[in-house]
Amino acid sequence: MDFASPAAIPRPMEFRDATPEDAPLIAACHVASWRSAYAHFMDPAYLAGGIEAERLAHWRRRLAEAAPTQRIIVVEEEGRPVGFACLVGADHPRWGTLVDNLHALPDARGKGLGSALLAEAARWSLEHFPGSGLYLWCYADNHAARGFYGYRGGLVVENTAKAGPDGRTLPEQRYHWADPALLLKGR
Repeated sequence: MDFASPAAIPRPMEFRDATPEDAPLIAACHVASWRSAYAHFMDPAYLAGGIEAERLAHWRRRLAEAAPTQRIIVVEEEGRPVGFACLVGADHPRWGTLVDNLHALPDARGKGLGSALLAEAARWSLEHFPGSGLYLWCYADNHAARGFYGYRGGLVVENTAKAGPDGRTLPEQRYHWADPALLLKGR
């Protein structure tokens, strides 16, 4: 099964837990998302290079060696994967459940997948880790994502710089939702 172009995919969205067999799908979505969203600030040679093999190895490992508090969600429209999120429940004593990855195929952006994935992350965190907030890291130069997280009620609680996957130090922001239930409300 391949990630499909969402232009030809009608709604509704369905969520399912990823299995080890989903590693190639998740890796392909991850690569497509990075190449689209990070092209203006990440090293072009890195993005054009062989990141497919690196992302595939990463997701094979994450799916095979899943921590008990990890959940990887695949979002599908009519059985076709168009995005995913990786969560780590109650990852941080202050900030709560980590949304470690949230990616949609480039053509799927702007169609509600990100909001739906964040809402599903909030539902899962509230059910399994009540009282835990929700947080994620976002590259400061990823203006579209920052606007989206702000619109969805995320508050910037920290600014830092970390080594990015391309080896360069990149500024990042921690977004936090003290009450993940806010993500269950439509905007």
